[in-house]
Amino acid sequence: MPDISSRPESEAYRARCIETLDIALNLTPMYRDWRSFDPGESAPVNARYAALPALGKPDIRAHFPHGVVPQGLDLDAALARNEISFVKTSGTADESLTNIWNQSWWNDCERASWGLNSHAAGVCTGSHREAILASALSVGPLSEGAQVKREDRILRNYLFLNEYGSPAEWPAAHELRIIEELADYSPAVIEANPSLLARISRWAWREGKTVFQPGLITLTYEFPSALQLRDIRRVFSSPIASSYGATEAGYVFMECEHGRLHQNSDFCRVDLVPLTGIEDQSIGRILVTTFGNRWFPLLRFEIGDLARVSPGPCPCGRNFGMTLSSIEGRLISLFLAAQNRPVTHRQLDETIASVEGIDEYRLDQESPERVRLRLMAGGSRPAEAVRSNARDALHSLLGDGIDIQVENVYTLPTESSGKFLLAKRHFPLDICASSQKGL
Repeated sequence: MPDISSRPESEAYRARCIETLDIALNLTPMYRDWRSFDPGESAPVNARYAALPALGKPDIRAHFPHGVVPQGLDLDAALARNEISFVKTSGTADESLTNIWNQSWWNDCERASWGLNSHAAGVCTGSHREAILASALSVGPLSEGAQVKREDRILRNYLFLNEYGSPAEWPAAHELRIIEELADYSPAVIEANPSLLARISRWAWREGKTVFQPGLITLTYEFPSALQLRDIRRVFSSPIASSYGATEAGYVFMECEHGRLHQNSDFCRVDLVPLTGIEDQSIGRILVTTFGNRWFPLLRFEIGDLARVSPGPCPCGRNFGMTLSSIEGRLISLFLAAQNRPVTHRQLDETIASVEGIDEYRLDQESPERVRLRLMAGGSRPAEAVRSNARDALHSLLGDGIDIQVENVYTLPTESSGKFLLAKRHFPLDICASSQKGL
């Protein structure tokens, strides 16, 4: 099945695609066995990329560290002079991964992404104040049982609002402290896990608290659900944009002011590979090739997510590179409906959001015939009615042949990373990538 590939009409972009291809295949030990797949320099660049396999986390683990670095570069010397370092990702649906961290490249990649959103371009200067609300397992200082003083949660122009790995660890009045620190710090940007910002927003809404309004809210780290966005928008009037990427691949897409996600073409190539069984060919697996990260070149890296290509040009006028209408969720969140019909997390999410009275949820497909829904009810409707409506809505999406169990809970589990994964399939699908067996 052919790739849905990004094909910007630019000689400079094409040259960067070829440059990364040559560095990977000719100089980087990790890709040595890939050379036999390459049809050669005489073939079109998109055809060369389409002929190559996907790079998975197991490939990186098997060759790390020296095998992921191009020949001619002295890894040990660069580590000694702090030009680069090793960092471990928190992961979402699978094990964490140790990567080579190039801070200079990362900073440049982030700055380039700001130009893909007019609000970001207006408030992000590199020295702007930014408040970060995320699991401390992902970023920022981690509590060892006690609260971390505010001065110890400030790094340069960043304030880390949360020092706990999971909301289950939050002490009393933690929400109030976060809201008060936001008002006092007055950041230009809030960068947040959507699950945590939605939690703060629900608390503020119910307590009648006003919140500081930054120039921009960027959502990252997790899939932003429709319910979370609803709760956030009830108390925040600030522009909201999803910033999509990965520790390994940098900033890959940025949501513009019209709600579409634009490829950060100066720093990456994106290929979307359709999945067998999904008739909609605008949906595909996201494979990322990085540009300019000389210590850690990634070629067709499998992030583990699905995306939908925008059907037409974006009203914002940005027409270079790939434009997405949505991120459809993770591969591991792809469910199997009746008659072996694949259903994406976004489809599941929209179905759950149509049921009044739900604050948060967790969906698990434990087998092809059984789905379990745990939901946190908001209290606006009787719990039994909410459960019944949710079951009916899921049956209409997945089919009556699927056994759907629904229960009310007071808390939802996080992954080992501290992030929330709202939908998870617990068995493999043949339609998923061979390099990602078990997803």
